[in-house]
Amino acid sequence: MDLSTLKNASPNRHMFKRIAALLFSILVIAGSYIIITNASKDANDVVEVLRVKPKDGIPAFVGLTENNIEKYKIIKKEYTEDMVLAEDKASVLEKLTKYYLRQNSVLYKDQLVNERPQKNEWLYSVDEENEVLTLPYNFLEVGGDILMPGDRVRIRVSFDVEDTGAAGGNPNAIYSQSASSITKTEVLFDSIIVKDMLNSNSHSIYEVYKEVQKLNEDKKQEVMKSREFLQNIQPRALLLEGTSQQVNNYAKYKGLDGKSFLITILSRKNSDVIIDQLPTLEKEVESWIKKGD
Repeated sequence: MDLSTLKNASPNRHMFKRIAALLFSILVIAGSYIIITNASKDANDVVEVLRVKPKDGIPAFVGLTENNIEKYKIIKKEYTEDMVLAEDKASVLEKLTKYYLRQNSVLYKDQLVNERPQKNEWLYSVDEENEVLTLPYNFLEVGGDILMPGDRVRIRVSFDVEDTGAAGGNPNAIYSQSASSITKTEVLFDSIIVKDMLNSNSHSIYEVYKEVQKLNEDKKQEVMKSREFLQNIQPRALLLEGTSQQVNNYAKYKGLDGKSFLITILSRKNSDVIIDQLPTLEKEVESWIKKGD
């Protein structure tokens, strides 16, 4: 029997490979066509929003005008409801920017305000029954740069009184005796809020932070590297919000000779620390402080 005829009659393996390759090619082409078609559809499905036009961006608290914003098309998938639509342009003209905005950055609703914030705005939120007093202190003895506006502190006062041989009537008072006098230590403020701090020039440190936050990133970095900035954020006095009773209690000790104050920081668990509202700036300032040291 001639076996060669049987071999020629069996299926050709190369033919199967060619068919499989052809089918695979068809699947790749079909898949590519679907992807390209969908991409083309997405590219045509766009939304018009507003973005920053000037090369130098828009500084903080500058009004929006026809000259500093422009329309810009984005893919609908990239659009979020907090973006400012181009069709709402008339409603945002003359609104102010909260902070510096870069060129070509899309405008968001929460980046705009109707009017410029008041300076030392926290002072407007102080309870009418409360008062704000200024207390000089050494920041190195009170946590250095840890203590921030919004923190709560406890303040003790130590003062000298004549030695009369009596221990006094305050069970919480601490006494240390010398030859002719006794030093008493009492709790002046069990808990009081630090609303702001003053630097050596008597300027608000919170306002210093806010002014730097308004700058563009390059200028901000330049300013924060400067020795002047580091000096301007070193506190020399506390602005404290307290009740009339607390302030009256402070007034009793203010005029005493030889008095001293011990200030301790309380838990931030129930505090509203102002610097937490500027987290990015806080991290940058901390890094520059460490380098400055």
